[in-house]
Amino acid sequence: MLAGTTGLVPGTGLENNWYGYIPIGLLVGGFIYLMWIGELPRFWFGPQTKRTARTLVVRGTQAAFIGALPAMLLAYGEILFGRGYPYPNIAVSIGSILFGIGIVTLNIGLILEWQRLSRVVDNAAHKALDMMKVSGFAVADSRLWIGIDLTQNDYGYSYESDDEFVIVLNTGCVYGSGARGLYQTIIHEMSHVYLFQKKHPSHDEKTLKEIYDPIVKRFPKKWQWRIIRSAIYYSQEVFAEDTTFKVLEGARTAWARAIIEYLRRRRAIQKTLAISSKRRMWGNALLVVRNCYYQTEMERCEVPNLTGTATKAKRKLLSSLPSAASNAFEYFSQVFLGLRDDITVEDYKKTLEDYLSKFIGLAEGG
Repeated sequence: MLAGTTGLVPGTGLENNWYGYIPIGLLVGGFIYLMWIGELPRFWFGPQTKRTARTLVVRGTQAAFIGALPAMLLAYGEILFGRGYPYPNIAVSIGSILFGIGIVTLNIGLILEWQRLSRVVDNAAHKALDMMKVSGFAVADSRLWIGIDLTQNDYGYSYESDDEFVIVLNTGCVYGSGARGLYQTIIHEMSHVYLFQKKHPSHDEKTLKEIYDPIVKRFPKKWQWRIIRSAIYYSQEVFAEDTTFKVLEGARTAWARAIIEYLRRRRAIQKTLAISSKRRMWGNALLVVRNCYYQTEMERCEVPNLTGTATKAKRKLLSSLPSAASNAFEYFSQVFLGLRDDITVEDYKKTLEDYLSKFIGLAEGG
């Protein structure tokens, strides 16, 4: 985008040649890319902490939009009404200058943000490691990697790679002022890493493969494999959240607020959209599991449903699905509530096998 502003500098002659479209292409392409990965909307929308970088991005966007107005009004005025406005050349020239200033300001904000982002995450990670150690859940940080991914949807995720462990964070969790902030997200993901390192039954890859591999052989589609893996993920989340609550004071309250925020959104009850009816059924089965997980987490956090949000969301969701979903919801609730940190490998395998059998039955319409 910054390189594209060279096409706006008067007197260069770029506007009179075909190669003048190159900087414009860079400008438009850069803007579309930042919109596509959600980086610009992250600055514009949602609760977040105040900082210089965000101010520059927001003000730069506003200046660029105002600067683009004269050219837009001139073009559309002639198309729609067959006439323009007085002194169009002066207005467009001033607008171009303002547009260029806005784009430069916006890019300065982005550069400042990206320069500071790694330092903020690094400091938070060291503090989180200390908190994990003090709480009795020390993580071997020599085998731990933490990265930032602008494109992922979730606040964070973690995985095991050979003998090392990786945590990937979304930029939205760094400055977001919602219910779950940076520290809780990092500690939650470090709780997953702790469970990986301790070979907890829920995070032992060998145990999971013994259950997962025979099941996926029955289903040919990769999207089915992903959904089954997601269903397993919610059982793992129960144990990670329990660890997080023991490490971070106030985590229960913050997590309960995050759940309430989720249940208030339309996506909590919005059924899956897909051309294939089978894919819709599988997506809706995962939606039942997701909502069930969130609502049982409120019970595990011992947070009363004072506003009735959880009850309303459950009622709306289940009323839009076949009756089998209600029975499955109650079964999944008992599974999630019954999971305990001291579960044995055999008990976890048996529980997970039964749980996935019920889930696949619901997904297949049984």
